[in-house]
Amino acid sequence: MSAYAGLRNIIIIGFLYGFHGLINRSLLIDGVNEIFLVTARITLVSILLCLYCMKDFIKEININYFLKGGLTGVLAIFTPGWAFIYALKNISSGLTSIFISTIPLFTVIWVYFFYKDEKITKLKILSVLIGFIGLVILFLSGVTGISGDGDLLTGGILALIGVQGLALSNITNRKHSQYIPAKVYLLTQWIVGTIISIVLFLILDGNIEMLSYSASIKLLGLVFIDIASYSLFFYTIKRVSASFTTLVDYVVPIVGISAGYLLLDEVISNIFFFTVFLIFISLYLAVKDESENLN
Repeated sequence: MSAYAGLRNIIIIGFLYGFHGLINRSLLIDGVNEIFLVTARITLVSILLCLYCMKDFIKEININYFLKGGLTGVLAIFTPGWAFIYALKNISSGLTSIFISTIPLFTVIWVYFFYKDEKITKLKILSVLIGFIGLVILFLSGVTGISGDGDLLTGGILALIGVQGLALSNITNRKHSQYIPAKVYLLTQWIVGTIISIVLFLILDGNIEMLSYSASIKLLGLVFIDIASYSLFFYTIKRVSASFTTLVDYVVPIVGISAGYLLLDEVISNIFFFTVFLIFISLYLAVKDESENLN
């Protein structure tokens, strides 16, 4: 894959991720219940993936693959799905996208704890500190991105919980995808995420809702984004360097903040730009350090 094609894919993925939170937030504004919304989205994705992956899944699945895929399903599907949907009740989609851009920052931290033999350089430590300074400043500001409403502490903590799931799943994906067949691994994640979501839906006495035509289209849009972004990211990361794919995290907040402002009338604060600037510096230093170690 050429650098141009890789960059094109990264930009597309960034746009898809950026609009995912926007559509979720829009559906919440429309009055769709968050419990039904997250459960319906995850379940629909699983059903469509079953149509594509079930033959290979049945042929190659075993207990070991299921347990490892199930763990990643909890981390990558269930945890961020439920955490972000409740976060979006308290903060804007643009602000949520800023939190999402910190995934590489927390991935560095978790890699250190899970891989003791990995060298943590001074440059990488500096990148983490700068990223954390940005988050602290953001929390101290109290800005939610929602006009006259919201709760940054609650929304921010929930968003960070979702980020931890995705950061940890980066580690399990990197490790397990080397030997588990792609279709088996992918479908297992979504099946486990769906099962846990349905159980929680029942525990919380969730109700199945009849959606309007507009809301149905938005929900299908979320399902499309889930399948398209994951598939394109998986295709791209196998053909370009891991450092190159971190460019996604530069695109997501730019798209998320801009789209939220233009389409949902979300409030943009100057603190957003300052936080994003510090996070971008953190990402750049982490990628620079990774590239120097590879060389």
